[in-house]
Amino acid sequence: MTKGAIVTAAGVMLLIGGGGTLAVWNVQQNAQVGTVASGDLNLVASEGVWTVAGQEGTIDIASYQIVPGDTLTYTQSVDITLDGDNISANLTVVDPAGVNGGFVADTYTTSGVTLLKDGVAITDPLDENDDLTNAVASVSFEFKLGTEDRDSVDATYDFSGVAFKLEQIAPEPAV
Repeated sequence: MTKGAIVTAAGVMLLIGGGGTLAVWNVQQNAQVGTVASGDLNLVASEGVWTVAGQEGTIDIASYQIVPGDTLTYTQSVDITLDGDNISANLTVVDPAGVNGGFVADTYTTSGVTLLKDGVAITDPLDENDDLTNAVASVSFEFKLGTEDRDSVDATYDFSGVAFKLEQIAPEPAV
């Protein structure tokens, strides 16, 4: 009888410790939650042009010699895509001042970006409800009329790094 009890106990131990046939119930169901699609944020710009306030036509920025009182404006047609249920973005100008080659600080100003759609100003933040196909973005450089003496004579500004940037505003985290 003792030998039988020892063999039975050893068999039960092997079943429990060896991953035998002892099991617990479980069940799995696939969730019916669907799929999600990502939105889109995009900025497509055409080639831009430079103009001088008060003058008709465009100028070649590489050969134009600015004088106190001139305001140069860079204008570019842009298409902005904001697709998403919770998307908003700001349009900014990157490096609006360019690379200064001798302009005295008090003799000029640069503007932030101006965005127009059909002649109407569009303000930040932009969102998925804004139709911004063929909008117009611009930035200006003003050589101040009050420049005295020979300040900023023969100075240069390199605007080659100027660009418009569309940057998403991060959604507020859920509380």
